[in-house]
Amino acid sequence: MMKVYEKISEWGRGAFSLALDLIFPRDCLFCEGSRKEGGDFLCGLCQQEIVFVEPPYCQCCGLPADISYDFPTANFECALCRKNSFFFDQARSLGPYDTALKMLIHHFKFGKQPGVMKDIVPFMADYFGRQEESWDGFYVVPVPLFIRRLKERTFDQSFLIAREVARILHLPLANGLLRRVRDTESQAQKTKAERAKNIKGAFAVDRPDRVWEMNILLVDDVMTTGATVNEAAKILKRSGAGQIHVFTLARALPFGNVIVNPSAQTDPVISDRL
Repeated sequence: MMKVYEKISEWGRGAFSLALDLIFPRDCLFCEGSRKEGGDFLCGLCQQEIVFVEPPYCQCCGLPADISYDFPTANFECALCRKNSFFFDQARSLGPYDTALKMLIHHFKFGKQPGVMKDIVPFMADYFGRQEESWDGFYVVPVPLFIRRLKERTFDQSFLIAREVARILHLPLANGLLRRVRDTESQAQKTKAERAKNIKGAFAVDRPDRVWEMNILLVDDVMTTGATVNEAAKILKRSGAGQIHVFTLARALPFGNVIVNPSAQTDPVISDRL
């Protein structure tokens, strides 16, 4: 009976939102124009601004290779990964942390708008549908928020992303496997070394026996230097985890990396200067 009430409540909220949008239509979040032929937050043209991170890229951290020739080797790694090893086995991101995708994520996290996932999910489904890799046998684990931030935001964005990843890939969602045990400062304005120091000791695994030899797809919203997902991967590995792959919605790229939307003959999309 409770599920019936929840469905009715959900339908009521959806109908109210639709009616409100008809009376006071929202503009496109990115260009502020009409959302014609678009979704709930972006117009059709701005949706085309979201491009995928595609090969050639580092096989370890997923950073797009700044090269103009064919993929050099099957195990190509960027200079950063050759110099400093990560605890995760590989990381991949849907798109660069820029333009419309960056705006969606900002609105999602800081505007406290979980409904943004409705515009993001189709991109995720398309992205994973293009991947040749199989994650059979993996468990999806979100990078958790500290309890104080969860109360402030009222939802955990990484959990919502991870839930959709699990649904799209038909994988089990292991929420609660990893806990955030220390409140950390925002990573936004910190250097790579400061980020690593800030996040150190922030995670814990209560039941290492559950993690033993478990292959994990670790999910977060944005990857910049990789400090956060690397710290989480370190704790999971020390608890006996097997393979750890990382997926984030966006990747903040260093200056100089350019990703061009192959469907558009316009200016290239330049990455965020983080």
